[in-house]
Amino acid sequence: MRLRFALLSSLSLCTLACSPSKPEDCGAGADGPSGCVPAATCEAPALADIRTPTTVVGDGTPASCTAAALTAAGAAGGVITFRCGSEPHTITLTEPVVVTRETTIDGEGRITLSGGGRTRILYLDSGYDQTTPRLTVQRLTFRDGRAASGGDDTAVGGGAIYRDGGSLTVLDSVFLDNRAPATGQDVAGGAIYGFGGGDIVIAGSRFSGNAASNGGAVGSLNGHLTIVNSTFVDNAATGSGGNPGNGGCGGAIYQDGGRERSSACGVVIRGNSAGAIAGGWFRVSNDRSGSMTMDRTTVDANRVTANDGGNAGGLYLQGLTLAISASTISRNQAFHAGGLWLHTSDAVLTNVTIAENTATGTNGGGVWVSDSRSGVLRNVTIANNRSTGPDKIAGAIFGGGLTLENTLIANNTATWVAECNEVHSGGADNLQWPGDSACTSRALREDPQLGPLGMHGGPTETMVPAASSPARGLGTRCPATDQRGEPRAGSCTVGAVEVP
Repeated sequence: MRLRFALLSSLSLCTLACSPSKPEDCGAGADGPSGCVPAATCEAPALADIRTPTTVVGDGTPASCTAAALTAAGAAGGVITFRCGSEPHTITLTEPVVVTRETTIDGEGRITLSGGGRTRILYLDSGYDQTTPRLTVQRLTFRDGRAASGGDDTAVGGGAIYRDGGSLTVLDSVFLDNRAPATGQDVAGGAIYGFGGGDIVIAGSRFSGNAASNGGAVGSLNGHLTIVNSTFVDNAATGSGGNPGNGGCGGAIYQDGGRERSSACGVVIRGNSAGAIAGGWFRVSNDRSGSMTMDRTTVDANRVTANDGGNAGGLYLQGLTLAISASTISRNQAFHAGGLWLHTSDAVLTNVTIAENTATGTNGGGVWVSDSRSGVLRNVTIANNRSTGPDKIAGAIFGGGLTLENTLIANNTATWVAECNEVHSGGADNLQWPGDSACTSRALREDPQLGPLGMHGGPTETMVPAASSPARGLGTRCPATDQRGEPRAGSCTVGAVEVP
């Protein structure tokens, strides 16, 4: 399937061991299931029951835990566990383990499955229109998987796991340095690729150092995607030119299709890169029927590497009914739209911080709104974003059609028209500073005295106004809590953080 999306302005489109406040601990150096996975911010699926295994790989010695034994167990299906001794053990494969039946594989935190830099690790072989069987992998490390080279379609995606129909659940697992081909407009999923079928559910897992043409860590085409309490760090979408083109969409995650659902809760997407579009997450619904929710999630320091047309440093979201809450989009970078690109979507953002993103070549340091169907920003903070190209505009929001409620826009910069290039709907419950280009017609123009972006309670970074800020008590019709989960007053502080 080929992506279809508008060409605009001649753009070439296409932690249990650590917490999000310590990103340096969550890089590619941490190894194994006990290395670094995020704190359990959101409710997640329970581990599958392994008390009565169908097959136990190994007899208690490392030598007995072979690729051949695992391949035979995978063919039989059922519940697969391991007896490889008390020490961590790696099984290196020379060909993928093919699964065609309902299967659970549990490594109990001691087993690594390696492709040895030569082969994909697991292949769930079902049918495009089939939601079964379900493959569940848990408490495993997958590393050095390599999908087949050559071709320009879905069959060469998925360096560690390829799901052709059926459904996939991934729990408490780690994916390191897996690869799919580096170019190709329909090639995706350095670690995991799902094609058709039912869904992919990922919880309590970490992805680092994975790469593919699209979706450096995870790719999904015409399937639902749910991600909970997981981290995506230093993955890369290595293609270029977008689609049509040679890929490069979604440094961490790539999802395309129609009415599929996607959701993220308690997710950290940090330091990923893409060659064309969306350094963090690329999500397109071609027929404008898809949905997406994002809660308590961080999209930080991702970038698009193309220096002459790359788009959407953090998120590219198209054709969706979209809800983002209690989340932060920060320090992302692209030629166009540093933080967030919204195209033909019905979007509601509540208690969200959009800060310190940069459009390096054109407009929309924080947000670019392209042909939006509707959009509401409620108690959103948009601050310290930049559009740095010569004679470029809208450090905060480029484009029109939004409604702003209790929203704080401050200290954004551009070489011309610092905040917004169009006036949005909204009343006196918004605050803008310094306010040389009106974002709404009646916003209060005073300095909100914002503090720095950082961890100030809750699972995501925020910016806290000073106790003397004019933002206090300015808001009306307020959400019950702020971005951190703290209660709000009846007349609340505008922006994402409540000041008591």
